Amino acid sequence: MSNRRTRHFTNALIKSLPLPPPESKSNCEQWSDTEVVGLKILVGRTGNRTYLLRYQSPETRRKSSISIGRWPDLTIKEARDRARRLKVKIADGIDPKIERDNREVVELPDVFTFFHETFLPWAKTSKKSWKDDETRFLRCKPIYRIPMDKLSAHAILKFQSHLATETYKGKLYTVATNNRVLALVKTLCSMSARILNTTNHATKVPLKAENSARMRYLDVNETALLIKVARTYYCKVKGNLIALLWLSGARLRELMCRQWSDVDLTNRTIFIKSTKNGQAHFIHLSPLMLELMLELRALKQPGNPYVFPGSREGTHISPPRKAFQLILKQAGIDPDGLVLHSARHSVATNLLNRGLDITTVQRMLNHADMSSTLHYRKFDKQALQLGSNTLSELVEEATLQLNHKRTGI
Repeated sequence: MSNRRTRHFTNALIKSLPLPPPESKSNCEQWSDTEVVGLKILVGRTGNRTYLLRYQSPETRRKSSISIGRWPDLTIKEARDRARRLKVKIADGIDPKIERDNREVVELPDVFTFFHETFLPWAKTSKKSWKDDETRFLRCKPIYRIPMDKLSAHAILKFQSHLATETYKGKLYTVATNNRVLALVKTLCSMSARILNTTNHATKVPLKAENSARMRYLDVNETALLIKVARTYYCKVKGNLIALLWLSGARLRELMCRQWSDVDLTNRTIFIKSTKNGQAHFIHLSPLMLELMLELRALKQPGNPYVFPGSREGTHISPPRKAFQLILKQAGIDPDGLVLHSARHSVATNLLNRGLDITTVQRMLNHADMSSTLHYRKFDKQALQLGSNTLSELVEEATLQLNHKRTGI
């Protein structure tokens, strides 16, 4: 006959477990799991529910126990997996509680230290976007001094709420921007779990839904106007870069960092050895793009290898966001919703809406997956109206044919 306090743990069961009766001398009620021997749930007087593993110490030969974590911060599956790992150690002659107590003598790094001493050195050798991570981490100040093993789901959720209140130049950061910061925190927690064996509580805090996807793009006429004005901009380097973005659909950073050794004006190509999707890519230069490149070559600085040289010797320019806004203003184009990355959306939309096959556009934009290309496409009103009219005409024609068959005419 099974013990009445032994149950197969489920969320519904754990939630329904009663509190210790008022007359009880014990401050908690204990329940056992049927799946993992020794795994317990302790229900305290305040309603908190804690996982515990009871075992016989292989070192002292006495009964012992070790706390695993709190429910629901730790899922039942995570608690069982952790209990099984601890039991493997016990079978190998290691007392996990003694091991933990010895380890806790050494303090674990806080978030700030872990980022700069562990994550950032790795990112610099593994990620092209490590500078973006460095910038995003500046917004993580509220959690800088929290030790990695104390970074709870509650602390991360509180930090996520704080991000939603922060502003830049008087405007709230977008949900997408805040998500990139939280995604960095999630990456830190995941790395800490692997390296320091801490609990990854960040998995319990989801990113917020991004319902603010940019729908704005420049149609062919607006693109032509933008390029015309960009070519008259006082800084030829910035103006030509912006014009080339709207002609090629290239990623800003990948185009901005090109050196003259990547350019073959004879064969009219720009070579990008390493791209975001990990594949090499060629940008094929149209006559207009070639003309822009020749203008840039005439401005080539001695000793500077970059196609788009910066103000400091031997560097390339930074993203010309201010120049872009000035060019839009001069062209009379509403800047709302437009950023430099809108060039890729505009190129994809204009080409697909005018009948270029999607495979060609996918290769032009260097997308690893065709779904990314489709995501970039926006439909102009004429294309949508044409689709609606075409379908209506097909339905009306089919209806007439059915009527003819019925009447025998």
